[in-house]
Parts: sequence; C-alpha cells; structure tokens
Amino acid sequence: MPPAASNSLPLTVTIDENNTGNPIPDMFEGLSYETVYLSESEILNANNEVLVQLLKNLGPGLLRIGGGSSDKIAWTGKPRNAQTGKDSVTTTEIDQLAEFSRAIGWPVMFGLNVVKNDPGAAADEAVYADNKLGSNLYALQVGNEPDAYVLNGLRNAGYGPADYKTEFESYFSAIRARLPHAPFAGPGPSYNTDWLMPFADAENGNIRMLDAHYYVAGPATDPSISYQILFSNNNKLNNILNAIKEQAAAYHLSYRITECNSIYGGGKVGVSDIFASALWALDFMWTVAQNNGGGINFHGGNHAAYTPIEVQNGIVTARPEYYAMLAFKYGTRSATIVAASTDHATYQCSAYACVNSDGTRTVTLINKDEMKNFYVTVQGGRSVSSVQITRLTAPGMQSTEGITFGGSGIKSDGTFIPGAPEHYIVNKKNFSVNIPAASAAVITLQ
Repeated sequence: MPPAASNSLPLTVTIDENNTGNPIPDMFEGLSYETVYLSESEILNANNEVLVQLLKNLGPGLLRIGGGSSDKIAWTGKPRNAQTGKDSVTTTEIDQLAEFSRAIGWPVMFGLNVVKNDPGAAADEAVYADNKLGSNLYALQVGNEPDAYVLNGLRNAGYGPADYKTEFESYFSAIRARLPHAPFAGPGPSYNTDWLMPFADAENGNIRMLDAHYYVAGPATDPSISYQILFSNNNKLNNILNAIKEQAAAYHLSYRITECNSIYGGGKVGVSDIFASALWALDFMWTVAQNNGGGINFHGGNHAAYTPIEVQNGIVTARPEYYAMLAFKYGTRSATIVAASTDHATYQCSAYACVNSDGTRTVTLINKDEMKNFYVTVQGGRSVSSVQITRLTAPGMQSTEGITFGGSGIKSDGTFIPGAPEHYIVNKKNFSVNIPAASAAVITLQ
C-alpha cells in the first residue's frame, strides 16, 4: 500500500462483520420525475438510446412519476392531439412511459391527482396504466405531499391526516373495484412525519410500502444557502428516517424515500450542480440503506440544477449525482450491510461497509472535507489478500465537469467502463489508503 500523502490526517475505520444489518435491495436506486415531463417527448423516451443506456448502467431501479404536477394534471383518457395542453395526461403519455419502462427494465411508481378529487377518473387512469405497464406497475400513489396542501393553497385550513385518509380510501376503493390487486404506496409527506403514524395505522393492509420525501434545505431562491449546508444538516434526515422506519417496522412494511434531492425548488446553482452534490448523494444513499430503507428516488428533470441526468435537444448529459449513483452501484453488489465506524466522529469522512454475494467485502469512504486529506487505516476481523480501489473524483468540490468514477466518464453513447482500479496485495487484516479532500473511494476486499 502507498505511504501517507503529505499533510494527511490519520483516521481508523473498524469493520465489524459480526454486526450485520439488512440486505440492500437490488432496486435501491431510482429516479423521480414530475408528471408534466411525460408530455415532453425527448424525456423518458425509449428511442433515446443514450438515456436508456445511462439507466441500464445503474442496474435495477425504480422510476417514480408524480411530484407536485401530478395534482395539477387531469386524465383525458384519449390520445394527445394538437389541442391537448400540458395540464393533461393522455393515453399517448402512458403508452410512451410503458415503452420506456420496458426499455430500461425499471418498474414504475405512478402518481394520481387527488386534488381534483375524482376517484372515477383516477380509476380509469389506473386501469389504463395497469393495462400498459402490466407487471411493471410497482405502485400507485394518491396525491403528492398532502401535508403541504394547505400551505400550497390546494386545501382549506384545517385539512389534516384524517381528511387525506378519507380521500385515499375513496380512491383505493374505486380502483380496487376494477383492479383487485392494484398496488399502493403512501403517504409521501414533504416534511411532516406526524402524517406517517395515522396513515400506517389505518392503511398498512392496503399498501406495499410507506414512503416520504426529503430535501436538505430550500427553497432554491434562498440566497443564504451554500454548498456547505449539504454536509451540516443531518439531524433533519435522522428525524425523518427514524420516524418512517419505526412505522414501517411496526407493520412489517418496507419504506422508500420516493422524492429527494439537495435543495428543493429545482435545486440551487452552485450547490446542487457541483461535485459536492455527488459526495452528498453517495453519503445520503448509504445513510438510507443503513436505516433499513428500501431505496431512494432522486428528483430530476430538465432545467433543474439537481437533476442526475439532463436531456436537452436530444443531448443527454450525466450530472454529478449520476456519478454518485454509479459509485453506490459498484459498492453494493447484492450486498448485506455490516457495521463500520471511525475513531474521529467529528471528521467529515464517512465509512460504510457491506459483504457482497460473491464473498467479497466492499468499503466506501467519503471525504466531504474540502481541505483535509485522510490516511485511513481499515481494520477488519478477517485477513485481506488483496485490495482494489475505485475512486470518485473531480478537479474540486465546486466542479461541474471533469467528474470521474474509476478514472472514467460517461461515453457519448451512454456507456460506462471504469478504468483499471488501483490494486494492492496486502495479506493481512489491516491496510491503509489515502483519501484526498473532496473525494470518495469504493474499496473491494478479497
């Protein structure tokens, strides 16, 4: 192994394979898009071979369609024509979505408009979506962020969990009358975890998973927000995860963060579109996984600073968070989490570990400090014969370009082939590795 780099701080990571956590679901990663994007033909299009390839690079995943626009868009039940506005979902969009879902191999979580309060129309839409998506319809969601309806002027003052329960059940009944096995999820609050318990108590037998949303901060128009906030707001995330995993466990349900990202309101330039967001995203995914989460869906779309993938005029671009998703995929191959701890909890360097189905072990180290380099000594209970290191890097924390994983970027055709990893023969239980400032590494142990 190489010696410590100059000006590096020592850090010890201890891996305890006797302290195992949950398996990481194969479908852990996912993307979320507003329903309004269904009417933009270049997004979520099976004919966009580069976009399809980018998602295939990530392996299994879940595509979520919904967001705030799902409660503003009406179902027409007819094909789109020249007179159809963007405030409508037509059979044309559902057909295109089904083709895209099959092309990428990802099932779909589909949001229905509850603000319109029309269970009959929602049932018609659900039947059509079920017919086109088939087994790729993962779940239906009734509305979006109901805890924010009053704030957003979508419901009168006093609207609360009991009111949403009534609306959910009217939709559930109308849809199940026509689709007896239709899958549901909910309630998807934006921030108020008090909505989770009453919904889980009442609807646990009617849903396949609980879900909630998470953003570090916002809105994007807030001038005080800088990228440093991405690494200093953990209490909010911990509170949300503790609340939802408790309710999910009480009813033996899985849970998922079905809409999430850095700064709400489309993301903030200079925060959500720089390499810092990739380090945050990788750390966030691991945090959810460690808390028994079934997965995450990064919210995105054109013109959004935080989008993992941009599609403009047919040109597809992988953004910083996409590289974080690659690093997570390569660090969790049908894996089961094992405990990893550092001897300096105040350092901005996170450590995560898992045992893979092929018997290898993987350690992911994320240095979120912009100035400090760390020389990390990894201690494990089993002897290590060889170490392979694949790094997530960029020219700097504020870089928007030059981001690589394994020394490679995405090719113009959407394919990704990581370069040869650093390889060392060690034949002992402990080894040390340099983790420079503002970088991460996925380390495979054999």
